[in-house]
Amino acid sequence: MKIQHALAVLAVLLPLAGACESASAPSLGNKNTNWLVSCSTSVECGDAAQCTCGVCTIPCAASADCSESSGTCTENLATTLQCGGSAESAVCLKSCAEAADCNDSEACVQGSCVARVKDLCKEHADAVLCAELEEAVPAGWTDGSSAGSAISASSELRFSGAASLLARTAGAGGRSRILREIPMMTSGVLYLRAWAYMNPGAVVDDVHSIVVGDANTADFGTKFLYSAGKLQVATAAADVAGSVSPPFGRWYCVRLELSIGDAGSVKAYIDDDVLADQTGVDTLPATGVHNISVGIDFAGQAESGELYLDDVLVDTQPVDCAR
Repeated sequence: MKIQHALAVLAVLLPLAGACESASAPSLGNKNTNWLVSCSTSVECGDAAQCTCGVCTIPCAASADCSESSGTCTENLATTLQCGGSAESAVCLKSCAEAADCNDSEACVQGSCVARVKDLCKEHADAVLCAELEEAVPAGWTDGSSAGSAISASSELRFSGAASLLARTAGAGGRSRILREIPMMTSGVLYLRAWAYMNPGAVVDDVHSIVVGDANTADFGTKFLYSAGKLQVATAAADVAGSVSPPFGRWYCVRLELSIGDAGSVKAYIDDDVLADQTGVDTLPATGVHNISVGIDFAGQAESGELYLDDVLVDTQPVDCAR
């Protein structure tokens, strides 16, 4: 009789225990919020967040709006990159001060960890030139480095893909660069976009970088260069007005809108903010615009130079930093 009574009590208690366990277990869809993790649908994000552009997040107007997620409110460029090139309102993303703060599938852009670009050149199949720079000297390029300087592929610091281009010079007069011929132009407009990175503490007192025109002559065309720590643009005839202190420790976008001619124009951007804008400048080398140099085209400083570059795109159609 006692055994039958015990079994009856146990039969009542077991379903209750199961109900308690079920009630206390977290449910992905309506309990914990999985802030800033990758997602495919909002059900993976929990209560407060929603799946936006592949991450569990919420819209924001200021970083204070992201306090619950311990994230930061993105700037326009970072949001657009995260969203694959489509314009979206700002969202909370993981914050970063340098590349090491992001995981392997992300790049640090404007203080936010954003998803790395995929298949850039497939998306720009008709471009004049597209180089994802997965190797030191990609097919169709030539190594124009000087003795004592080196060009290599870096898998540790990259904006997208498996690697970026790492240019290193040993001192004054060094060149660490690759060159590529493009269809020659004597008029028209070219649009260039690339991503650049410099380690914190890197010296860029006199470092010349991307050149568009005729990179092997003094009548080189137009270039990006770092002078006294500032990023600026120059033509063979003169410096273009405007300069800015570039960021260190994160990837940033440089763009060039180049109207080719004896009285052409130059408009340059960093992270989609105007860096330089000038008309009536000579942007036409004597032999025409026919090649591009990427890396450190020349270093005039005594200190060693180091610069990472990735995802170089040149086209006759406008391009922006988003893709």
